[in-house]
Amino acid sequence: MKKISRIPTCLLVFFLISLSLASADLYKPHRIFELGFDSDVLFSNSSFGIKDFMKKNLDIDLQQLADDIPADGFRAATNFNELFVMNLNVNSRFRFGFFTGIESHSNFSISKDLFNLISDGLSVDDSRTAKVSGSADMFLNIGASFQTIISGYGVKFTPTFFVPIFYIPDTTAKASVTTESSGLIRFDAEANVDIYTAVDMHDFMEEKKDVDNLDLSAGKLLSNGGFDLAFEIERNWLHGLNAGLYTRLPLVPGKLNYKMSTRVWAYFYEANALGYLNDTEEHKKDNGHDDFTYSEANYSVHRPLRLGLNASYTPFGEWFKIQPQLGFAVRNPYSSDATFYAEYALDFRLSLIKSIFNFNAGTAYQNQIFQQRFGFGLNLRALEVITQASLCGTTLKACFSRYGYGALVGFRIGF
Repeated sequence: MKKISRIPTCLLVFFLISLSLASADLYKPHRIFELGFDSDVLFSNSSFGIKDFMKKNLDIDLQQLADDIPADGFRAATNFNELFVMNLNVNSRFRFGFFTGIESHSNFSISKDLFNLISDGLSVDDSRTAKVSGSADMFLNIGASFQTIISGYGVKFTPTFFVPIFYIPDTTAKASVTTESSGLIRFDAEANVDIYTAVDMHDFMEEKKDVDNLDLSAGKLLSNGGFDLAFEIERNWLHGLNAGLYTRLPLVPGKLNYKMSTRVWAYFYEANALGYLNDTEEHKKDNGHDDFTYSEANYSVHRPLRLGLNASYTPFGEWFKIQPQLGFAVRNPYSSDATFYAEYALDFRLSLIKSIFNFNAGTAYQNQIFQQRFGFGLNLRALEVITQASLCGTTLKACFSRYGYGALVGFRIGF
């Protein structure tokens, strides 16, 4: 990942050139009218699997633990997406869609320095530092789509109105450990944490009131919404090969009007470690966070910018499809908190018996999570069920080590 403060001009030039070439695969509809729902949940990390903790006796090899942590440290990430859709496919030139849903993403990391410190220990008169960081967000999305054919190009426009629910900017805690020849050992860590929210959380957090007491009026939330525009364009280049471009352009940021702030801290002080032998040892330790402070704010946030190329190739007919994708994304663009990352996907789809039975398998890096995914779909026209399971990780190796999992379930009904 790279931090950037603005989108380089060269990306805009690339976007304009790509528009002249064409883009994304727009699938043929199965139904004229349909209602549907998708639920997609992913959890991943770089170093630990569920089996590592599901043991009667948990033995931890500190040296092996440090060796297994990647060079960029331990990372964990989650992604959650709930989507309700309604589509009307009049014909190939007039296809409309409406949708609403919630999406959420989080990232957490610990630098490798901390694990090296735990395994190697400290020498006398030594000092080490480590970092712990994290970020998270949640959006409510409402949008529509229009798909048509213009001069042989399939195009799709998807304007989306989004409302940020909460946002935690990338926050870093610094930890330090110091030893002295006098026998002193000291550990200190602290971080200032700001949580931006759509509603005032004071009464909920301090007065322990129910969610029903929060000011969740639709008018107030919608007035803070933002807007972005997704665009896809495709063309048939060769027999069985469609290819083109997809993008999502953040245009108007959403607003968060409230902020919760606190300082999270921890310390450990050991003045005479050898004193354990004769009960003269002296130590102090504590951890926690300061009282939250609440204030009004005016914080702007976008959904991620996305841009890339994808294709759909059917070398033997519609029963077998290869779908590659390559692009990039920028989380919270146009800000000092922006994060750039590449994305890719390669999926294979097998459709049997007039597309009633559908199987898919693929590999991907999307939303900062690697996936090895396998799915099955049953399409009876009036009813379609979609299922998919994923092995996930924040590194490619972690996927195959089963350090994370994902599940997608969806259905469509219509005629």
